[in-house]
Amino acid sequence: MSKGAAPLADNPFPARPPDLGPHGPSCPGPELRDGYIAFADRPDPPETGGGVVLIAGRPHLGKSVLAHRCLHHYERAGRLPADLSARPAGDVAGPADCLAVMRAAAGLPGELRAALREARDADPVEAHRDLGRALDGRGFAARLPRPDPSLRPAAIAERVLGCARAAAEANGSVYVFEFPYWEEADWHRVREGIGRSPDAPLVTAVPLEPFSDRELMAFLRARLGGAERLRALLDLDPAVLLRALARQRASISPNNLTWFNVLCHRAFEAAIESRAPRVAVHHYLAAAVRTGAP
Repeated sequence: MSKGAAPLADNPFPARPPDLGPHGPSCPGPELRDGYIAFADRPDPPETGGGVVLIAGRPHLGKSVLAHRCLHHYERAGRLPADLSARPAGDVAGPADCLAVMRAAAGLPGELRAALREARDADPVEAHRDLGRALDGRGFAARLPRPDPSLRPAAIAERVLGCARAAAEANGSVYVFEFPYWEEADWHRVREGIGRSPDAPLVTAVPLEPFSDRELMAFLRARLGGAERLRALLDLDPAVLLRALARQRASISPNNLTWFNVLCHRAFEAAIESRAPRVAVHHYLAAAVRTGAP
């Protein structure tokens, strides 16, 4: 470390990472908003002929960002967008509720709002067929609120299949469904329940894996402004840092970006408070003790 180097003054990591999941009027999509990082190994919105896109993973792995990207991707493909994700979890128990919630939603495209008035059949699949006819060949893409966390895997699978059957009948429309879980066994049970149904091909599953150490390195470089800035600000070998952090993590708590952002914020905060010119391993390890496992 060079003598006389000025102490750190700025923290490049916000206390919380930017929330790129919410959608709004004139929203350009998460990719065009400040804070978005294009990780090479993260999945893109999948192509689908209609049904449900089921995005699943543990907390803070990017489900809401991918769901938001899906909404824009399917809109660019010609589907009419509807973001229902801000509604309470209990508002959508099946495809009939999806239509009811869409009717009450603000900011819908006028064409979709008008067509919803024609979809009044008591049977939700028939109502979706009516909606498809009223849309004259166009489909929609609707992002659903997350399910009630108390629902069992069998109920999640049943709900996904019901929405998939209905959406496919509305000119190949798409419901984007996020499923957060803590236990891998719950995700396996949901997939098994879907897989036993003849309608399983209508469900496109997108499981999100924990962030790899390579992705955490990409996050560091992006937030710090490149490899040169990383070397200027960090008095450590990032690979050694990640190995040291791995020893402190519980095996049931894999990498996620919210945790890593908070960790980096606290490490820089500690270095700034101690008037250090660069962030060292001990700043990160002290921050890890304060932050705990992800």
